[in-house]
Amino acid sequence: MNDHTLLLHQTRHVYRWLTRATADVDAAAAAHPLAAERGAGRTAPTVRWIVEHLLLEAESTAEAVAGLPRTHTEDPALAWDALRAVWLERSAACLAALEGTTADDLDAPPAVEVLPAFVDTLTDRRRWWSGHVFHMGYHLGQLGSLRAELGLGWWQE
Repeated sequence: MNDHTLLLHQTRHVYRWLTRATADVDAAAAAHPLAAERGAGRTAPTVRWIVEHLLLEAESTAEAVAGLPRTHTEDPALAWDALRAVWLERSAACLAALEGTTADDLDAPPAVEVLPAFVDTLTDRRRWWSGHVFHMGYHLGQLGSLRAELGLGWWQE
């Protein structure tokens, strides 16, 4: 298995679990802040924040790796159910764009301007995409913690 195939498998897997981890979350639960990160002047993440953040990240990755233009902008007024519907639609589009790339495409520089803080690390599309997979996994762990706090338990396959 080459790294392109591995990144596709990992991306599909994390998107699928993010979708499942939020399927049974209602609007009130989506607004519950993660207890472990409350206090000290910090804003603790919520399910809603994580989904919107990862939606923006998925679009950023699909743009940088596959040239798919972004369409979503952060919208705190968007209802939870509407935001989750946007996640479902846009994550599918982002995944389709990434599936349309080739292993050779990953050697090219990102198709977007890289922020100065990341210019030394995000030198090609492979690194950008692998960072996205790691980032998604990190936030999926936060979702697991939030689900435990909310008494939702683990989600089913």
